[in-house]
This record gives sequence, C-alpha cells and structure tokens, in this order.
Amino acid sequence: MATRLGCPTANLAVEQGAVIPALGVYVGNTELEGIIYPSIICINDGRTGYRLKIEVHLLDQKDINLSGKYLHVVLCNKIRDLVPFPGEDEMAKIIQDDIYKAGEWFAVHKG
Repeated sequence: MATRLGCPTANLAVEQGAVIPALGVYVGNTELEGIIYPSIICINDGRTGYRLKIEVHLLDQKDINLSGKYLHVVLCNKIRDLVPFPGEDEMAKIIQDDIYKAGEWFAVHKG
C-alpha cells in the first residue's frame, strides 16, 4: 500500500482490454471480504501517458492492509480531473480536499 502522501492506497493494475472511464478522481464503493467501504478512486497514467493504474483509498480506514487482497471497485461520481503534480506538499493538500469532498458526497448519497 502506498502512503507517501498521507493517504494509504491500494494500487491496482489495469488488465489489458479492460474498459475504464476517463482519467480522474472518483468517489465510489470498494468491496473487501464482503464489506463495502466508501472510497476515493484515482484513475491515472502514472504521469507516463501510457501505463494506466487505479489507486483506491478506503475512507476512514487507514489501518486495513490491502496488500494481496481482492477488491471489487464501483465508481459512483467523478469529483475532479487529474492535475499536474504540483509537489508533495501541495498534492497532499489536494488529496485532503478530495477526502473532504468525498465525505460530503457520501453524506448526501447514503445507501
């Protein structure tokens, strides 16, 4: 699990032939071992332009180890487009704002 920016994520590889939506940051639900967690999902190209990946952060669940686990991810709503990497400190602030926006979204869209 990546935690460099203060937001632990599971980094999922995108299988060849998979259909994915536009690059960006989404709110969604992630099922892990029969439990559904509200999540933030980032679909990006790793700043390379050719290697797609999906990063999943379970909201309010920093202590769950996702390494080697099977995750089922459902996207619900796009909250923003990707932004050029502005440096670690600024990116950490952007991610915290994403977490806040996701919390607001889930408060309105319960169930």
